[in-house]
Amino acid sequence: MASHEEQQPAKKIRLNSGEPVVVLPDNIANSSEDSEKIVSNIEVYQMIREQDVGIIEYANPSIPGFSGVIKQRFSDFMVNEIDNSRNIVHLTNFDIPKVENPVDKPEIPKEKISDEQAFQEMKTLLGEETSNRIQSLLSGQDESLSFVNTKVEKDKSKRKIIHQFFKDHFGSKLNTEAIDGVIRVSMHTDKTRKDRRNRQQKNDIWDALGGSYCQFTLYKENKDTIEAISFLSKLLKVHSRTFSYAGTKDRRAITVQKVTANRIKAERLLGMNSNLRGMKLGNFEYVKTPLKLGDLRGNNFMITIKNVQVENEEIIPKAIDSLQSRGFINYYGMQRFGSSSIPTFHVGRALLQNNWEEAVNLIMKPRPGDRQDHEIARQHWIENRDAKKALELFPKQCIAETHILSYFAKTGQINDYAGAFATIPRNLRLMYVHAYQSYIWNHIVSERIRIHGCDAPVVGDLVIKDEDSIADIGNEDLVDDNFTVNSDDKKEIKVKVLSEEDLNDYSIFDVVLPLPGYSVIYPNNDIFEKYKELMWKDHLDPREMRRNVKDFSLSGSYRKIMGKPSDLSWKIFKYDDQDISLSLTDLDLLDGKSDPESLPDGKNTALRVNLSLLASSYATVLLRELMKPTEKE
Repeated sequence: MASHEEQQPAKKIRLNSGEPVVVLPDNIANSSEDSEKIVSNIEVYQMIREQDVGIIEYANPSIPGFSGVIKQRFSDFMVNEIDNSRNIVHLTNFDIPKVENPVDKPEIPKEKISDEQAFQEMKTLLGEETSNRIQSLLSGQDESLSFVNTKVEKDKSKRKIIHQFFKDHFGSKLNTEAIDGVIRVSMHTDKTRKDRRNRQQKNDIWDALGGSYCQFTLYKENKDTIEAISFLSKLLKVHSRTFSYAGTKDRRAITVQKVTANRIKAERLLGMNSNLRGMKLGNFEYVKTPLKLGDLRGNNFMITIKNVQVENEEIIPKAIDSLQSRGFINYYGMQRFGSSSIPTFHVGRALLQNNWEEAVNLIMKPRPGDRQDHEIARQHWIENRDAKKALELFPKQCIAETHILSYFAKTGQINDYAGAFATIPRNLRLMYVHAYQSYIWNHIVSERIRIHGCDAPVVGDLVIKDEDSIADIGNEDLVDDNFTVNSDDKKEIKVKVLSEEDLNDYSIFDVVLPLPGYSVIYPNNDIFEKYKELMWKDHLDPREMRRNVKDFSLSGSYRKIMGKPSDLSWKIFKYDDQDISLSLTDLDLLDGKSDPESLPDGKNTALRVNLSLLASSYATVLLRELMKPTEKE
């Protein structure tokens, strides 16, 4: 299954010491050109650089770096999810869960209450007026009354309680259904009674299996999570919301993660494997609740760096030891800011400035290095302002552009930039402003390290008071097509401002910096001035982050300034064949393959590193600390 990857060139590469690791656009990374030609041609693309987004300092600059090729093969970058129980997720079997016949037990009848008690409970739930109308419905005194609507109830758990109340006490007489937050109560008909029996039978089947969600392990190569889920949805002919997962995983990698499918049986999922390329499903089990974004501890990485060039191989163990002891600066990685010459934080800045026209123009304007079909579509829009024709030219995967043009084409209001931007899916709108927060955070943490170093806390630094809330940090940017977590959705994170007396009680790994927002506390030292200086250049104030548009009214969050890998191990390989895989995938392990061995006289050197990171940290940022690439000015 992995053989098709052999001729893929590196996604990230640095050929000579002192040259940058280059992030290539997908259309180039998938071409057949060799690595040297790609790197020589990349100059024309004016991609944003690490220093442009604040990635400047190193935790230990005294340790020299080395060059190497990352992601030459998909198997050179393997990611396995770590679940909330701290288990590394692996694909280990394709077994169908064994379902034991439930032991026949007499059903314990619910305590019967009188009609008077039931109506009294109904009044507590629904109010007297609604309850009296339902009594009239039951008695049949008002022939014009065919149903009763409750008041709008936004709380899903409360609606569930109301449904259960009628099921328990009036199940044979009354039917309930939810419509836009309103519960409609009506008399049962033969059809609704039959539907109720069918639903109950289906529920009994899923209860017997162990739950209505089939959880499985998704193994995939060179596909991002949303793309993989979309493909599974099309094959099964179900909505993508049938599936849920804890987090998205890299595209150019081999990744393994848990997924839950609502009311899809394991047999049906297993049967898909024969039609899947670069994907496998296994480790099936039935669970009662679905996964949701953030339901993970972190990720385990097996990273192979090929063609290592280093002045002295003794540098490598020193660099590894430094990584283990001193960690790395916990920057937001380059993937946070987009892969084009117009970074996402530029759009976010315009939004926070309430400059809708600028935000839309940044999304729509031509950019160096664009795919040809994108370039043609953008150029047509700029030259002709013809929304309908430009919409036809843009590929469907250009989500922001097509939503904007659809609005212009439908309304004819091509200068209503605020209205057009509002049609972009919420997760994408949030991505832009979160990218600006990340841009500010990166620059500020660089200033914190430059001024105070990264050995110990200083007076005025911030640490988290409640250790239990640390797991929430970093989840402010978890988004997918259907769901978003931002700081407003989470419990408040309380921080402590360090005094002189506190310094011995905390390490640098406890220190956090805020992402700009109206509810965060800023450091009580010279670093707060850096926030103001940087944001004032953009005509923004870190203390004034409320906006009329709720999505862009940022409460802020906190992020640890330093990261540290756990369970770190490493191995040097000597090899000859450039196409050889130097690590085993989960499928290789299932096939019983042996771990590759180093060749004593191999011409090439590779470094394989195995480690775990918390969900909010970036492996690419860790590799930057390890390899020390420097960008050309």
